[in-house]
Amino acid sequence: MRSNWSWIVAVLLTFTAGLTGLVLWFDNVAPVSRDPLFRGKPESEWIKNLEYGDDEQVKEWRTYGEEGVQVLIRGLERANRPGERVYRRYNRLLPDFLREWLPAPKRDSTQVTRECLVSLLGSLGSDAKSATPVMIRTARNDEAVGVRQSAIGYFIWSQGLLDQLPAHEKKELLPALIRAIQDAENPEPTVNAAIALKYYPEQREVVAPVLVKALQDSQLYVRLHAAEALNRVAPDVAKKAGATSMLIAITKNPDDQIASKAVAALGRSGSQPDLAVPALVECLQSTNTLIACEAVWALEWAPEEFHTYSEALIPALRSATQRKDHVGGYARVALAKWKSKSDAKQGAK
Repeated sequence: MRSNWSWIVAVLLTFTAGLTGLVLWFDNVAPVSRDPLFRGKPESEWIKNLEYGDDEQVKEWRTYGEEGVQVLIRGLERANRPGERVYRRYNRLLPDFLREWLPAPKRDSTQVTRECLVSLLGSLGSDAKSATPVMIRTARNDEAVGVRQSAIGYFIWSQGLLDQLPAHEKKELLPALIRAIQDAENPEPTVNAAIALKYYPEQREVVAPVLVKALQDSQLYVRLHAAEALNRVAPDVAKKAGATSMLIAITKNPDDQIASKAVAALGRSGSQPDLAVPALVECLQSTNTLIACEAVWALEWAPEEFHTYSEALIPALRSATQRKDHVGGYARVALAKWKSKSDAKQGAK
């Protein structure tokens, strides 16, 4: 037994030494990226001076166009330090007696830099479309939860980007979204993931069970966006899971910022109109202007399946036009659209 134990230790030490050597070789031998000049300064200087969530900075970098986007992409690639990341990951998995033989892993010194870069690229939206591949890799592989969260946000902040992604890139991103929405220990990215998953109807067999489980999440925003996503991705599954009923319940939340998002979700594709229409009519009568306005907008742009309920909706909108707040004006616009559609149907008959 002593002989077997010695052999096991020897193998583990050899493996560990080999892994350590490989990682150190990778970090030290891999060619160092050049630091080219950008507008008279080394790119590293631009990256070092970035601030998180700076609106003026976003405006500045937007003026640099694609050339600036490439500077940010190279900065993110340089900040990844894959060798250090791999060493940190495997060092945590080793037994204590083996770790004592090895150099201590370096701390993640570039996390703040990566957070700034990913946030800035996300804020540039469609102007940073060429960053899609690196953002997918970041969402999948970055060791910092906050960085992965921002990388997922890039795909939902850029209007329509997920709908426009090639199929292979959408599929490559999907594991990152599922990992985020299922990560109970790190709940921060789950809201972004729930929002993003509504763009995956072609993956409904994979996505629907994940969203059903997310309906039980402890975070209200996650439940809200999971219900909306499930309605869109798999309406039949959503009906069984009570997704529309969950949205209706959230419309009564005392926080009108949360409630208004649920009102908007009720008017989107996949929502059960037999439940959503009465709820939206009730929201039209709300004394809260934001809630009532959201109900008007939801009905104005409601999907085709709502049109069979025009006999209930037109009188409700007509009544809302009498309001003296912003709701009245918005309701008049929505009412005109509904009456036009109703008249067109009557003429067709």
